[in-house]
Amino acid sequence: MAELSRFFNSVEGDERTYQANDFAQFFSNFLGNGFFEGLAVSTENTMNTIVAPGSAFIEGHEYTNTSSLTLTHAGADASQDRIDRVVLRLDRDIDVRAIQAFVKQGTPGSDPEPPTLTRNDTVYELSLAQVRITAGKSFIEGSQITDERGNHEVCGRVQVARQVGDQINTVDIKTPDAPPGDYAEGIVQFYLSGDANAEIMEQWLDSIGVSPGDYGRSLSNLRAYVHTIGNRTHTGVQTITIFDWSSSNNYEIYGEFKRASNSVNAVIPWGSWSENVLLVEQGSNARGEYKRYSDGTLECMFEDSDVLSVEEGANIHFNSRTFNFPYPFVNRPNIQHFSRRWEGVQWTGVRLLTGDYVELYILSTNSIASGYLGYKATGRWR
Repeated sequence: MAELSRFFNSVEGDERTYQANDFAQFFSNFLGNGFFEGLAVSTENTMNTIVAPGSAFIEGHEYTNTSSLTLTHAGADASQDRIDRVVLRLDRDIDVRAIQAFVKQGTPGSDPEPPTLTRNDTVYELSLAQVRITAGKSFIEGSQITDERGNHEVCGRVQVARQVGDQINTVDIKTPDAPPGDYAEGIVQFYLSGDANAEIMEQWLDSIGVSPGDYGRSLSNLRAYVHTIGNRTHTGVQTITIFDWSSSNNYEIYGEFKRASNSVNAVIPWGSWSENVLLVEQGSNARGEYKRYSDGTLECMFEDSDVLSVEEGANIHFNSRTFNFPYPFVNRPNIQHFSRRWEGVQWTGVRLLTGDYVELYILSTNSIASGYLGYKATGRWR
C-alpha cells in the first residue's frame, strides 16, 4: 500500500484495525528515545541497586515505574573490578513484548569497560547508570554509581524525534528577511553551515553587517544556530550564534547577535541586530593577564612585582622597562599606565608602543626615587 492514514473508527462494512506497532510508529514521529522523569539509580549498601519511580519512552513505547524497584547484582570478582549497567530494555519479541529494568553485567578486567547496549529490530536498551563492582567488595556504595540518564548517546531526556530534528536543520531553514509571521508559535531553531548552506549563511552575515574575514575565517569555516522565540501575538527575540566548525579551533564562538519584533502575525520588519558581547577566552601567563571578547576587543593587564629605580641625571632622573603583552594586539592598543611610588616623587608614561609590547618610563626629581610599573591595554585581537 502506497498511502497510509490513521486512526479512524470502524463502521459497518469497513472495519478499521490497528496494531500496537502502528501507534509506536506514530509516536516515534515526534518523540525521541529517553527518560521523561525520575528513574535515578541509588544503592542500599548491599549488592542491590534501587531504580526510583519515573517514566521513559523507547522506540514509540512508553514505560512507567510506579514504585522503587530493587535489582540485584552478581557478587564481585575476587581480584578484578567490573562495570555493570542498569538498563531499560525494550524487547519486541512476541513472547516478551515489554520494557523492563535489568542489570546488564559487565566483564571483570584490569581496566573494565561497561557492557555494550543492544539495539536492533527486536531489542533496544537505554542505560540509566553504570555501577562499578569493586573486586572483593560485598556491597555497593553511592560513589560506585555513575548516572547516565543525561548522556544522550546511551539515554538522555525525551526530546523531539530525530526525523523531526533533521527537518528543522533542512526544510525549516529561513532567510534573514523572512518576516516574524513565517515562524511558528513557540521555539523554532535551525542550523546553518557555511559549507552546505553557503548562500543563505552569507545572507545572514550580510544582514548583521559582518563578513567571514572579520573573524579571520572563510565562509566554509563558519557555522551558526538561529533560535527564535515567539507567541501568538508577539515574537520575543531571535538569536544567531556564529561559531567555528573545527575542534582544532575549539569551536570558537565568533559572535552572538539578537533582534526583536513586536508581532508574529503581521509582516513587520525585524528590529536592528544588537551584539551580545561574550568573553571568548580569559587567561594568564608570565607576561600578565588577558581577556578576549567576541566583538574582537582584547584587554591585557600587568603590574610588575620588581621595583624600578631611576638612574641619575642632571635635573630629571629617568628609567624605563619593556613589557611584552600576554596576548598580541593586531595594532597599537590604548594604554592606561600607572605606578605605585616606592620612594620619591615620580611620573610615568609610554616611551614606545606596538601591538606586541609597551615600554613604560618613570621620571623623578629625586635621584633615589623608585616604584612599581603597570598598565592596562585595550585594543583588538582581530
